[in-house]
Amino acid sequence: MSQGKLAQMAELTASAISQIESGAIRTLKNDTLGRLAQALDITALELMAGLQTETITLPNDEQRLLECYRNLDFPLRDIALKLIKALQ
Repeated sequence: MSQGKLAQMAELTASAISQIESGAIRTLKNDTLGRLAQALDITALELMAGLQTETITLPNDEQRLLECYRNLDFPLRDIALKLIKALQ
């Protein structure tokens, strides 16, 4: 999602979104946090956890594996984890 689109959905400026992403703005008001979380379809807690952690770049194969895992229903995630452990 572009900064402009997110800004529009959260009723913020694109500049504010850019500053949040870059870390220039480190503290968000509750209403701003809520609007951003709603626009991103996540909880405010998930958003804050994401803002507080450094970005880790995964190799492409690990990223694809993670995306597939996240697309599974929860019961299938457990099966996938057991399968991967069995392959070790």
